[in-house]
Amino acid sequence: MNPTQVLEAYLFHLKHERGLSANSLIATFQAQRTWEMWLRLEAHNRNWMQATTQDLQGFLRSRAHLTDQTNSVTRWHLKSLYQWLEREGHALANLAFSLETKTRTPRINHLRFIPTPAQVQNLLQLPDKTTVTGIQDRVMLELLYATGVRAMELLTIQTHCVWPSERRAAVQGKGGKERLVVMNDTAAHWLKLYLRGVHPVLVRRRRHEHLPVQGDKYLFPSVKKPGTLAYNVLRRRVKKYAVEAGIPLLTPHGLRHAFATHLYQGGADLRSIQLLLGHENLCTTSIYTQTLTQHLKDLIERHHPRGIWFGEHDVRRN
Repeated sequence: MNPTQVLEAYLFHLKHERGLSANSLIATFQAQRTWEMWLRLEAHNRNWMQATTQDLQGFLRSRAHLTDQTNSVTRWHLKSLYQWLEREGHALANLAFSLETKTRTPRINHLRFIPTPAQVQNLLQLPDKTTVTGIQDRVMLELLYATGVRAMELLTIQTHCVWPSERRAAVQGKGGKERLVVMNDTAAHWLKLYLRGVHPVLVRRRRHEHLPVQGDKYLFPSVKKPGTLAYNVLRRRVKKYAVEAGIPLLTPHGLRHAFATHLYQGGADLRSIQLLLGHENLCTTSIYTQTLTQHLKDLIERHHPRGIWFGEHDVRRN
């Protein structure tokens, strides 16, 4: 097999065996193209199956000026690609075996930006309820916070998979696994209004633009292209409202974090949160305990006699 055929087989493996989303596949493909371009320019036109460990290290050094997030995608792709290449018998050894994984920012650093319940409440009130787009935005924000779904799970929900009267919906998560999510009365109320008055308008607009009818099945159909709304559209809209609400670091995934953290702080157990989030591993869910844990640590340091801040703000009467 030539490199093109091998790459096609690898991408097929990622999509159908590992269940990567369309966005992840696009990011993987872009990382591969960047790697191939570097080899053509810097490694005497070698293809990626002929590359050496020195080539790989030189490529990564050339990207040292880029963000950790950008480089983490590239590193993951290269390690995954060459591991698969060896396993499938297309290479004698894993080229990226000795590749050091760059230390990633601990996930707790991202959790410090979780909005408070009051901030989220303010955010949810911001969309214009007199417009089609505003009502759509309100429903998306409500569902993100009420159910904890991932952004792509939200965008790929189909209308026949939501039951607002029963306050539940079926979503397709990572690896194509389907799960049920539940919602509160407020989210269900807005969802009913949306299905009754807004979704039919969006479907008519799609048909006016002669878009494929298959896209009509989505809860949030795009009126500019086939299929559902793009993630970039959702992210841009959330960002707009977040800035207005004074929480500019918020993203769609940040509302998923807020959902889980607020549940835990309200007394929900980790097993239930794990089920609601669709996590396979309880260790993944346990990151939501860390915000509260830090609060408790600070409390000990300030109020326990052995705490480093004990007595600093204690005003004692003689």
